[in-house]
Amino acid sequence: MRNQQAAIGRRISDPDFAGSLVNRVLTALMISMALNIAFIIHDTWVWSHPTQPKYFSVDGLNNPIPIQPLDSPVMGDTDLLNWTVSAILAPYNIDYYNYPTELNQASHQFTVRGWNTFANSFVSSGNFNELKSARLLCHAQTQRAALIVQTIYVQGALAYQVQVPVSQTCENVNQTSTNNYMISALVIRTNDPDYPKGLAIDQLVAEQR
Repeated sequence: MRNQQAAIGRRISDPDFAGSLVNRVLTALMISMALNIAFIIHDTWVWSHPTQPKYFSVDGLNNPIPIQPLDSPVMGDTDLLNWTVSAILAPYNIDYYNYPTELNQASHQFTVRGWNTFANSFVSSGNFNELKSARLLCHAQTQRAALIVQTIYVQGALAYQVQVPVSQTCENVNQTSTNNYMISALVIRTNDPDYPKGLAIDQLVAEQR
């Protein structure tokens, strides 16, 4: 027993062993400090960059729709213009027989206010009565690419002023007529579940050229 204690004492008093022991302690201490610093940096980053909550609109019938802030876009400019042109042309591609269904489908891309601006103009111009009385088939197409004229905010929601020239041709067995319009549309961001694309036309003005 005494020999064992003496051997341990000689081992501890050995400078090489003592130096090795100190190095191991210092290495362990440095690793511990590095881990603590890493944890502090991680916790600081997490605290300063909190995870943004994600919200979804659920109606019990369709798949959940992600809700994004109304002041941010939901798609790029190209996709926005393609969507807008499709929505604008829909109520101009109608015929005397199917117009109730066609106009109803077209209205789904408009707010109530937006649809009223189109409907009032369509009726007051006499085009609606002519469509029915002359039994017309009408189709429309753009004359050039649509443009985003201005980006604004309407009651905190992102909105786009879009302009596009449109040519509408209406015909029956006896006649063919073509009208050219410069159409200005106000497209607004919305999180209403009735508009799954997050966009709706809130105003449509057609000036005949």
